[in-house]
Amino acid sequence: MSESKAVPSKLDPADAPEFSVVIPIYRNAASLIELLDRLDLVLADESREYVFVVDGSPDDSLELLKAESKRRPHLRVIELSRNFGQHAALCAGFELARGRCALVLDGDLQQRPEDLPKFMAAWREGADFVSGWRSARADSIWRRFASRCFNGLVCRMTGVRLHDWGCPLAAIDRSVFQRIAPSGEQRRFLKPLVAKLSTKPTEVQVEGYARDGASSYSPLALVGLTLDFVVSFSNRPFLKLIGIGAAGFSAGLLIGTLYVLLRIVGLLPEEPRILAAVVLLVLLGVQVLILGALGEFTHRIYRLVQGAPFFQVAAEHGSLESDAAEPLSATRGEPRSPS
Repeated sequence: MSESKAVPSKLDPADAPEFSVVIPIYRNAASLIELLDRLDLVLADESREYVFVVDGSPDDSLELLKAESKRRPHLRVIELSRNFGQHAALCAGFELARGRCALVLDGDLQQRPEDLPKFMAAWREGADFVSGWRSARADSIWRRFASRCFNGLVCRMTGVRLHDWGCPLAAIDRSVFQRIAPSGEQRRFLKPLVAKLSTKPTEVQVEGYARDGASSYSPLALVGLTLDFVVSFSNRPFLKLIGIGAAGFSAGLLIGTLYVLLRIVGLLPEEPRILAAVVLLVLLGVQVLILGALGEFTHRIYRLVQGAPFFQVAAEHGSLESDAAEPLSATRGEPRSPS
C-alpha cells in the first residue's frame, strides 16, 4: 500500500503562532467548555492556537467544538474519519500544528492547564522536550505499580531516564515533532519516540489528579500495549535472547570439553549427571539462540510490511479550514499515488 500524509492549512509561516496546544478528543464533551475557558485564561497573553483532534468521538464533542470555533479564532478542529487511538490523533495534530512549540495534554482535565506555563518556561530555557512528572498520583495501587513497571521497561529500552512515561503533559519543540511523521510504527509509542528524537529533554513536576471516569486502558490492554512496545520499538529483547542462547551453548561446549578431557586423563570418574547437564545446556542454548534469531527476523519483516494508514483526516473546521476536497491520511509521511 502506498502512503500519504496530512496537509497543513495554507497559511503564511510568518503568521504562525508560538504555541500549538494539541489535544486528542474522545468522549470529552462534558469538559470541553471548561477546558477552553481555562486555556484562554492561562494563555491569554501568548501567541497560540488550539488544535483539537476529534478521534471519532461518539458524543457531541465535534459539534460543540465546531460551534466554539466560530467564536474562538485560535481554535482549529481536526475531524478524523474514525477512532484511530490517542497517539494517532496526536500525530495528526502535530502534522497540522503551526507553532514553534507543541503543548500536549488530554481533554478530560485530569491534567491542569494551569501547569502549562511551567512547560513553556522550560522550553524557552532551551529544552526541546519537556515531560510531565506526576510527583503525587491519585491512581489506584495497581495502576501505580503497572506504571512503575512500564517506566522501568521504557527507560531500559530507550536509554532515556524519565520518571513518568505515562504523564500526557508535555512541551515539544517543532524541531522534534516535525520528525515524528517518518517514524512508522514507533509513533504508537509517542513519548518514548519523542524522547529518542530530542537532544535536550527535561522534566517538570506536576501534581497527579484523580481521573474523572474510568481509564480507556484495561489491564489486558496495558499488557498488550507493553508487548507491542517491545516488538515495534526495539529489537533489544531478541538480541538479548541471541546473546543468552549463545552463552548457554558456549558454556555447554566448554563444560563438555572439560569433562571429556578430565575423563581421558583419569581425574574424573564417570558422572552421568554432569553429562546430562551438558547435553541439556547445549540443547537449551541452541533453542534460545534460534528463538532469538527468529524473533529478530520477524521484527525486521514487521517493520517492512507496515502500510495501513496511521490516521485519516476527514475535515478541518474553524477559521483555518482546509480546502482539501478528499480525506487525507498518513502512515509515514509520504505522498500517496492513486491505487
